[in-house]
Amino acid sequence: MTEYIRKQVSQDIRKRLVICFVAVDNDYNVIGYYTLTSESLGRELIPDKYLKRVPKNYNAPVILLGRLARDIRVKGAGLGEHLLLDALFRSYKLSNKSIGAMAVVVDPINEKAVAFYKKYGFEQLPDSEKMFLPMKTIGQII
Repeated sequence: MTEYIRKQVSQDIRKRLVICFVAVDNDYNVIGYYTLTSESLGRELIPDKYLKRVPKNYNAPVILLGRLARDIRVKGAGLGEHLLLDALFRSYKLSNKSIGAMAVVVDPINEKAVAFYKKYGFEQLPDSEKMFLPMKTIGQII
């Protein structure tokens, strides 16, 4: 987890590629983080039931939850869930006031991550490893 924080995140932020939110312990050590960035999905990736919301010849604006990680030392403490819910809350708030976004998208790194995101309603995108959670659903969660 800390390799990205230590070596890469400051460059990504400086280049305006991501915004990174961190959780720290009482000694200000990073124990978890997530990144958000804007992205667009081609119509071919959007589940059919949401496709009618996207005009023809238009990509769907989404927020990419690019990275979500927590320190192994806090496994089982619910920090991953807390970080996810914070990311969804921020994304929902942004989509209502600052930028257009119809969903949050994640790109899980393994099956365990897929199962984690499915618990919160994320759907697998057709022909993709990415998963999709509409803002309407996020509004119901938060």
